[in-house]
Amino acid sequence: MNNIKKESDEIIRKYSNKEQLKDYIKKEFLTDDEDAHIYIVIEDRHDLFDKRTVESQLDIKNDIYSYIDNKAAVLDNSTKLHFHIKGLITSEEDEENVKKIIREHYAIELYKSQREYKLNKYKMLTLILLGIIMLSIYAIVYIWTKSAFLLEVFGFLFSFALWQAFEIFMYNLSDIRFNSESIAQKLLMNIDFEL
Repeated sequence: MNNIKKESDEIIRKYSNKEQLKDYIKKEFLTDDEDAHIYIVIEDRHDLFDKRTVESQLDIKNDIYSYIDNKAAVLDNSTKLHFHIKGLITSEEDEENVKKIIREHYAIELYKSQREYKLNKYKMLTLILLGIIMLSIYAIVYIWTKSAFLLEVFGFLFSFALWQAFEIFMYNLSDIRFNSESIAQKLLMNIDFEL
């Protein structure tokens, strides 16, 4: 049992670092200009578009967005992306439509991420304000009544509000910011069609 733990710790240490992934990333994605290239082969129009969508609501299959997201997940958000769709012979109008649909998808995702960021920021500021109010009430109760029960309640509410605000600041906002950068990276990617 102890040997298995040692071996697993050794494997984790060996493979869970950026140095180990450098060669993979360079071989898999990067070119001499340090841009990343993601390739997908699509042979039929039905493999590209979601068959449930039509006309102005035409959309790309979610599998393709997932493929882009999964491939780009190992890259830094500052890396320029190029998405190459190979094998699909389409008209120039279809190509422009696909580019527009992909950009709209990531623009909507960025909007949702920014909306979530603003909501969490508003929650954080509200909790800070609530914490300050609870601290003021705590001070008033301490000066006027010195009720141990009320002091405990307002002290707890003050601490709880500030810890929740701190948690939102430390975890939620940084995660949302990172996610927004990742979405923006995909929104700015070049999309090319190749035979």
